[in-house]
Amino acid sequence: MATDHFHESRPELDEQLQAARTGGIGGARLARSADLAGGRYAAAMATFVALYLLVVVYVYPQDILWLDLAATAAFGVGVVGTCVTYGRWRSASGLGWSRRYAVGFAFSALLFGLGMVLLDLTETRDAWLWIPYAMATGLPLMAGASAGRFGGSRGWGGWRTR
Repeated sequence: MATDHFHESRPELDEQLQAARTGGIGGARLARSADLAGGRYAAAMATFVALYLLVVVYVYPQDILWLDLAATAAFGVGVVGTCVTYGRWRSASGLGWSRRYAVGFAFSALLFGLGMVLLDLTETRDAWLWIPYAMATGLPLMAGASAGRFGGSRGWGGWRTR
């Protein structure tokens, strides 16, 4: 009812309103921080996926064992290091971020696999084909991670994100 808080004094109500404002500001700051951290993480993972595709296209066919091992190890260390760093520094994730990221990663993995099929079918290693394709392979990761900021209340793929 409207009179439930009638017995509270005006200063107490002002303090409660100020506390709510402060909480809202802190929540907004946390949400911005989570969006930034998630975006950086997604960008790093998109870069690793794209670069690894180029490694498969250009490095592996050379059949130089030490180079294959070094490239694979660098990829593994980069991915694990990125995951561990993100896990340690992340304070929160936006609503729906995990689902959008998982869907984006699945699409990136699908494009990566299709790239391997394309490589076997065409056997071409022309940069005009593979560099843009590698960049396109990482895009679903970025789209899924950034949709919460740009997708409005429905987000990416029609999921509710707020």
